[in-house]
Amino acid sequence: MENDDVYHEGELKIQARAGVTQAARMSAAAIQDYIPGGARHFIAQQTMAVFGSLDANGNVWASVLFGSPGFMQAKDDRTLCWQRTMCHSAPGDPLWTNLEHDPRLGILLIELTSRRRLRINGNAHRSTDGNYLIEAERAYANCPKYIQRRSLIVPDTTQSHFATPNREGRQLNVSQQAWIGNADTVFVASAHPNQGVDTSHRGGQPGFIKVLSPHRLRIPDFVGNNMFNTLGNFASYPHAGLVFMDYERNHILQLTGRPELLWDEPDEIGETGGTARYWEFEVETWRESVLPLRLEWHLLDYSPFIPTTREVIDKNAGKQPLHLKIERAWLETERVKGFELTAADGGDLPPFQSGAHLPVMVRDKNDDWVERNYSLLSDPADRSRYRIGVLAEPHGRGGSLHLHEAIQAGDLLKAMPPRNGFPLEIHAAHSILIAGGIGITPLLSMLHTLKAAGKSFELHYSARQLTDLAFRQDIEHLIGKRANFYASQEPGQARLDLQRMLAEPATNTHVYVCGPRPMINAVRDLARTKG
Repeated sequence: MENDDVYHEGELKIQARAGVTQAARMSAAAIQDYIPGGARHFIAQQTMAVFGSLDANGNVWASVLFGSPGFMQAKDDRTLCWQRTMCHSAPGDPLWTNLEHDPRLGILLIELTSRRRLRINGNAHRSTDGNYLIEAERAYANCPKYIQRRSLIVPDTTQSHFATPNREGRQLNVSQQAWIGNADTVFVASAHPNQGVDTSHRGGQPGFIKVLSPHRLRIPDFVGNNMFNTLGNFASYPHAGLVFMDYERNHILQLTGRPELLWDEPDEIGETGGTARYWEFEVETWRESVLPLRLEWHLLDYSPFIPTTREVIDKNAGKQPLHLKIERAWLETERVKGFELTAADGGDLPPFQSGAHLPVMVRDKNDDWVERNYSLLSDPADRSRYRIGVLAEPHGRGGSLHLHEAIQAGDLLKAMPPRNGFPLEIHAAHSILIAGGIGITPLLSMLHTLKAAGKSFELHYSARQLTDLAFRQDIEHLIGKRANFYASQEPGQARLDLQRMLAEPATNTHVYVCGPRPMINAVRDLARTKG
């Protein structure tokens, strides 16, 4: 492919406006009209792909598919084989209807654990066996900038585990606004009238996307590869699709709407990394779905290239790192160590809300400083101290062992202000709290708040053995008979009975669960069946 043929008029316009025309010409050599030979093995390994497509009204949609390795393979340097039966999408995803009338696709194959990604644009044609062949028109590997490393485990894809109807609307509700406002990743699809559909990625610290209203978002545009494929498409065809993942709830949120580019905007806090460039997105339609697979995600680390610092985007009162002193450290159970932390300068600590976690700097197995999150189990009304509980994980990444083996009373820790991805709804008529093992820690702070507010609640706490019930004495002292304890592997002891516990849900009852993944999944599935 000749360099002069690579870019369309929208891309050239944005490149010139940004003053990177020459740099973009040099980058054009990376774009090929075939699939590079070295990419074939990468394609066959992937369990996740993001697709961009166009509906009958010209709206652009972004979709995420998950499947067994090999659900996409390069047949040759011009053709991808897409095994439809080996992958799953959100229920009723527009992708399948869109392909019936418009074969153009933008595909992003992204491996989050290695930060590698490959973009392929082309046309899809359904074969007689129900699968698809995709004729590649252009392909190139993207740089790894701004990708958060996450591990992903995709279960057996031969069957869906459950199916729930999707919801649609035109204005984002409160929970969706909070979801987007805490997101660190979004995938974006765009299109050009003649050159088809393209799919890309945007990443930043949680909070990098601002929710301006129930129907408008603002996204900073960082320094990139100077090609401006996405913004160039916006200039030529102002339509876009966004898709967000809720990694904990297994939900997916798809938006279609109109983007608007903003140049030379005020940026006092440096959230654009110096570009002073943003784009805003006007939501026209949203779709929220529960994915039919039980995906397991684990955040490994944030991209080191993200220009915004955590101090800039942190939504809590404190904006500087915290220097904490270990006032007390004790072995709560054989594997759980408790820590009581105070401000090193003797002052009050930043406030937090029930369910929050504390990002703490620890050393991993490679002796590198890394950030790990530990739930705050103390009373949010007490700003003189924080308390955390840490489970020793011998086969983990090393942070918990550092705290167990190297940290003791009198030592100092560096942390960031508390963050909350597990908030308590204090206005619920009744709250049911379910904990398994170390999952008791975020629920402990909720118990303090619920009791102080005089609310109706109950706690159900299970561990393998009674001796594994961390902080049991604290719980009994705090809430007395409203606490129920279980031991799943101890003869003669009561077992957790979710069917009985959730048999007759009352109006405005909220259920909170934290613990092993099977327990969380069981509670969620049962709660859904009970409405």
